[in-house]
Amino acid sequence: MKNLILTLFTFFMAVSTMVYSDEVYPLSDDFTPEKISSFTCSLIDSGEYYRAYVELLRLNSYYPESLKTSVYSVTSNYLFYKSKRYSDLLELDFPEKEYDVFIPVSLFRVDSLIKLNREKDAESLLAELYGRGDSSGYYDYLNKRRVYLSLVSGMRKNDNKTEKEFSGYKELSDYSESIYESRKNPYLGALAGIFPGGGYIYAGEKGTGIVSMIVIGAGSAVSYGAYRGSFDSLAVISGMITFFFYGGSIAGGYMQSVKYNDRLMDTLEMRLNRELMPERDLEEIYFKFGLNSNDCK
Repeated sequence: MKNLILTLFTFFMAVSTMVYSDEVYPLSDDFTPEKISSFTCSLIDSGEYYRAYVELLRLNSYYPESLKTSVYSVTSNYLFYKSKRYSDLLELDFPEKEYDVFIPVSLFRVDSLIKLNREKDAESLLAELYGRGDSSGYYDYLNKRRVYLSLVSGMRKNDNKTEKEFSGYKELSDYSESIYESRKNPYLGALAGIFPGGGYIYAGEKGTGIVSMIVIGAGSAVSYGAYRGSFDSLAVISGMITFFFYGGSIAGGYMQSVKYNDRLMDTLEMRLNRELMPERDLEEIYFKFGLNSNDCK
């Protein structure tokens, strides 16, 4: 009896092992480095950057020897930038300064700082990159960003070195100067608002300024007429409403001037992005150093 039980037990163990083997090995075949890499790239191509990053983490965790640190670093930064997670990108581990992709990875950080309106930090990092011995291979990328930061901040310097850097961007430089010359002074807008509707007109909102002028003028006339006619309650109510619109004319002159300047800067940034194409630079870096260039099939 014992021999029969032992024989049956051995038989069932053998069968279960065969079944287990049939189930596990096909499953493990789905998680080879080649398949994870290929799946990651397909997610990137379809714009699913967050899922692609999860798969990249899986690949780096399961098969760290199959993924170069440089490829992982460039691809991670690319995915965070494309998903517009600029602040999170700046929290990623930064490669060592002697690393061969230090400048390529740093360019993602420079552009993220620009997107976050941290131009001073971007300029500081850019100056550090210019000072490296291997910067000559990335001169075009670096120079584009120096030109961008100079023009978007209106801080172009007129020295020989700067003139050389701007030699191919005269039209952009002239356009930037025209934008800055067209900007409105918000304090002058508020001062112009002392005259009913004047602040809006100064800020380019002529229609709003005329309406404001009519409303304030009509309110003043009603208030004065009510006061002269001894309709004190009407005079007080009308006067308060008129004073509210008059204060709005002054504040509106300031705020509309700020909005006018913001629209000008948006126009300038769109022009710079269209002409300098920094996004294309990052795409080139990814295809040269990222996962897509590392046997991603």
